[in-house]
Amino acid sequence: MGRTILYILIGVSVVGALAVLLLITPVAEVTNSTAVMPEVQDVVTETPESTEVVAESPVEVPETVDVDETAPVNPEEVPTEPVVEDTPVDGSYSIDGTIVAGEYAHEMTVAGVDVYWSNDNHRLRVGLVSPGTGFVSIGFDPDRQMEGANFIIASVHEGELTIRDDYGTEPLAHMEDTVRGGQDNILTAAGNEWPDQTVVEFVIPLDSGDTMDKPLIAGHEYTVLVAYHSMVDSFSNRHTRRGSGQMQLDLPE
Repeated sequence: MGRTILYILIGVSVVGALAVLLLITPVAEVTNSTAVMPEVQDVVTETPESTEVVAESPVEVPETVDVDETAPVNPEEVPTEPVVEDTPVDGSYSIDGTIVAGEYAHEMTVAGVDVYWSNDNHRLRVGLVSPGTGFVSIGFDPDRQMEGANFIIASVHEGELTIRDDYGTEPLAHMEDTVRGGQDNILTAAGNEWPDQTVVEFVIPLDSGDTMDKPLIAGHEYTVLVAYHSMVDSFSNRHTRRGSGQMQLDLPE
């Protein structure tokens, strides 16, 4: 019993001694343990400095920002539409089955067919635009109806041109020059066909010297007979429409 009381007293003494030690610990040591906080705050305050560095660095501006919108644009970078000239360059022309504005010196419409022509002292150049997809024809200087006229008759089928030099043998008939001992005197020709029209171009001499051709003279006016078929290409078929007009030839200097 006495030992138990002794042990209790010893324990109380130890606890008391520890309490005394805690009470006498210097306050400076405690404050020293918290002195680290200012250092942490110093590290945090470096963040604005890093922000300022970024702000001071040069910023690259895209080149397109400073582009002058009024500056000329490189034509190679801009798609352009094809240029169509109204008149052939240097007065030249081509027989290609296509007729452009200004290609011929004269034009008129006969029986729904647009007739174009130009001539010099030796040759006559003609363009015909028919509103049909069948044959189209023109006869020069008839004596009586078809008789005596020099006919050119043509058609285009699947892109291929068929053209013939005829002569009016009777008032209502014509025949190939070659069948009656004459010659085919068409110098050059071309044609094209679309769903709603046929275009034919050709060149013939004003005076071929052929007995089946009547000579034409520059500066004179002639009656022409024009006809076409709306659908049929065969030259033996009767035309859909026909008519006549006056063709004045130029007298070149």
